[in-house]
Amino acid sequence: MAGAGIHPFHQQWPPAAAVLAPPAVPPPPPIPGAPDATARPGSDEVRTIFMTGLPVDVKERELQNLLRWLPGFEASHINFKGDQPMGFALFSYADHAIAAKAALQDLVFDAETNSKLHIEMAKKNLFIKRGVGADANPMDQSKRLRTGGDYTHSPYAPPPFHPPPPAVSMWGTAGYIAAPPPYNPYAAYPVPPVPMTSPSPVPPTAYAPVQNTKDNPPCNTLFIGNLGETVVEEELRGLFCLQPGFKQMKVLRQDRNTVCFIEFEDVGSASAVHHTLQGAVIPSSGRGGMRIQYPLLVYSLVS
Repeated sequence: MAGAGIHPFHQQWPPAAAVLAPPAVPPPPPIPGAPDATARPGSDEVRTIFMTGLPVDVKERELQNLLRWLPGFEASHINFKGDQPMGFALFSYADHAIAAKAALQDLVFDAETNSKLHIEMAKKNLFIKRGVGADANPMDQSKRLRTGGDYTHSPYAPPPFHPPPPAVSMWGTAGYIAAPPPYNPYAAYPVPPVPMTSPSPVPPTAYAPVQNTKDNPPCNTLFIGNLGETVVEEELRGLFCLQPGFKQMKVLRQDRNTVCFIEFEDVGSASAVHHTLQGAVIPSSGRGGMRIQYPLLVYSLVS
């Protein structure tokens, strides 16, 4: 029977155990020198750059593809109302805009028209209509960018902050972006190295007397005459390239006449070859000994 003051159908349940709240996870340590990601820049902080020097046929996509790799880039816009197009680019923070200004200053935007960019800090920030940013579809014409206003009142959050990389050299000048490596169309195809073989030495088969009574003053270039039409250039190169001071050689084939010019590092090397190989016989020449002279005019071997 129930006790006094207690309803017969009332049961006394044990008190429920208290639910313990999970331990709070401490936030990650802040990045040194990085601004607070939750705080937007003040309305008076200009973080937009103004660009001139664009070609008249520039496209929005071309400018966006140039700027999208810069840290902190959010949006860009080109104004075609004047005689020359004017570009605007919005960045997350003023430091990003200043770094982009230094990186793009005097950059050749179009090599065919030699269009160079001139960058200045804009007087006010670029305003983004309907939250169009760097990740929006550039082909959607209903979402256009326009200049003026302030981006701080936009409901769209900025991209995460990335500390700018250290300044590096860009095309020979102090800048912000490293120059891209030269394009190699065969980089994706493994090509085995081709061994470079030096020409085989070809000693003269004999020496024959030659008449060389009308020579010119010594110089570092030699004229090789009395060569047959069938002379092989590899045999000439194999004979002269091993001589001390050899620099380069040029063979000229004319009608029924073949001559050769050889340049040495100095006059002494040329004089030694002039003396030691005078009258040497090349197997493929077929005209006896070669005639070595100093040319009247120094022949330029640069083709």
